[in-house]
Amino acid sequence: MQTCRWEEVLEIRNGKNQKKVEDPNGSFPIYGSGGVMGYANDYLCPKNTVILGRKGTINRPIYADVEFWNVDTAFGLIANSERLSSKYLYYFCVHFDFERLSTTVTIPSLTKANLLKIEIPLPPLDEQERIAAELDAVVATLKKRRAQLAELNALVEARFVELFGALGTNPRNFATVALGDVCRVNPKKNAALFPNDDFLVSFVPMPAVSERGEIDASSVRAYRDVKKGFTSFEENDVLFAKITPCMENGKGAVARGLKNGVGFGSTGFHILRPTAGVANPFWLYQITAFRQFRVDAEKKMTGSAGQRRVPAVFLENYRVALPPFELQERFAAEVERVEALKATVRDGIAETQTLFDALSQRYFG
Repeated sequence: MQTCRWEEVLEIRNGKNQKKVEDPNGSFPIYGSGGVMGYANDYLCPKNTVILGRKGTINRPIYADVEFWNVDTAFGLIANSERLSSKYLYYFCVHFDFERLSTTVTIPSLTKANLLKIEIPLPPLDEQERIAAELDAVVATLKKRRAQLAELNALVEARFVELFGALGTNPRNFATVALGDVCRVNPKKNAALFPNDDFLVSFVPMPAVSERGEIDASSVRAYRDVKKGFTSFEENDVLFAKITPCMENGKGAVARGLKNGVGFGSTGFHILRPTAGVANPFWLYQITAFRQFRVDAEKKMTGSAGQRRVPAVFLENYRVALPPFELQERFAAEVERVEALKATVRDGIAETQTLFDALSQRYFG
């Protein structure tokens, strides 16, 4: 297939060194720095421009379907409409790895000169538009399925509030307790669980836990490889990310599906082990998942910037309304049903993403 350099089929605009002016009508959004100022009219980008970060986040292009001011942290890529479809250009940018063009190491950054040298496959314009429409359809399916997943996550939180009340409230006058009264925080490793150094366990690094209560316990290691330098936990323990920014972002999960019922993971986790017959792990996890809980935890973080963490004593002393265990079990059963639905949706998302990646590879190499 014919290819050509970007410099032949598009214009790159940014606002570097241009005089700042306020948008007099307040009618155009601003992309780039997130500031409240735009740039001179020469840098007002037209509708259907592709926005590409110039420094920092450089691998997340945006397709702008409105006119906008662009600033000096972003490039505006304006396609020559007679030769290049702007949406086709956008999907090429989604596929392309811009980090390999970075001129710096600590903060990734791009130069206009390097971008103009990029070569793009250039089929006929009608074929570009067909490809863009095909990828649009796949992306629409992805968005729909991700919205379904978000709705299911919201359903669990709403059901908790319906049964027990919002965090920090006690509308049903349950007994009030400290979390340390209903679970053990960071329990010691039970050496009896590991008969020998070849014993297999799940290995769960921080990236294997999501901000939505999902955990990937598929990685397996021998006990000898993880018995030192990692945090141990058992099936149905609750993992709570204690370090910044993972804590603020909501990382945490109930440990499920562990190899031989045990796992080791990042030292950035606190472990909460529910007391049998007193606290259900799903009830306990949902408490830690509430935004209010994370806000309260952030106020108690210690350490310097970039190394801040939530002390264990915060978890031990945090007070909650304790519902009857039977009611917690009812909530957990409903969560299990929702989790089954979420698993189906996640499978659909994975399949759709695989299709998108395959199509992108086919069209853009």
